[in-house]
Amino acid sequence: MRFFILLLCLQSAALCASPRVVTSIAPLHELTAAIMKGVGEPALIIKDHASTHHFAFKPSHMILLQQADLVVWVGRQFEAGFNRVPDVLPPSTQQLELLPGLGIENGDGHIWYSPKLLLRSIKIIVSALTKLDPENRTQYKVNADRLIEAIDNWRQNEQTQWQNHQPRFITDHEFTGHFEADMGFKSIATIHDQHDTHGGFKDLIRIESLLRTNPAACLLTMENPASPLAQNLAQKYQLQIVNVLTMMATNSQSPLIVQRLDQLSVALRGCL
Repeated sequence: MRFFILLLCLQSAALCASPRVVTSIAPLHELTAAIMKGVGEPALIIKDHASTHHFAFKPSHMILLQQADLVVWVGRQFEAGFNRVPDVLPPSTQQLELLPGLGIENGDGHIWYSPKLLLRSIKIIVSALTKLDPENRTQYKVNADRLIEAIDNWRQNEQTQWQNHQPRFITDHEFTGHFEADMGFKSIATIHDQHDTHGGFKDLIRIESLLRTNPAACLLTMENPASPLAQNLAQKYQLQIVNVLTMMATNSQSPLIVQRLDQLSVALRGCL
């Protein structure tokens, strides 16, 4: 009798087991975890303060990837090492690369700073999870609807608050482009591209010319510390260096991905 009870428990656990989902970076983990709430918890490869562009895989990461049912990442040219991930995944693993799914071809993977792109990403992730795990489609939809509402509300509130205001800022690398396109802002200049490459002496002359004719109030960074070149420019042109990731969100009860949006907004308020 005990054997049959144990067998039934094991069968039930197998039937109810959540899909094994692996995400590349913290923003995607926050997004996917919110959608999977009540079903399971995705794994995370690149921790929040590790460099996305200079990350080195460990054997434990490769094991996670090879055992996954679904792998979610931004783009194979955005996260370091993910250009070869499709080659090491077994055929049974679903691959979800978001940049192609969003129709983005310029390589800027900082999609989590755009409410519009977040909303589209939610639908893409829900579709992949539902295909993988149709039994929990209702839970995924309920969670997604709540998250969509929270992001929509945040976007509407922010657009109201930023009407007729234009923050004056430069960035030490290109991470605000999608946010600017969505919210109607425009940075004065960007020092490095998404992969920390600088355009050289001519580009530096161009940036300094922009700062003389259109002075900035601050320099936004996600690095600690900011690059030496960024620090030198900040000192020369009296720019406050603001690390976006150290900002406190205005509502700690919001979903984590919304708090991440809020961090950037709070940082920009210091650039008016």
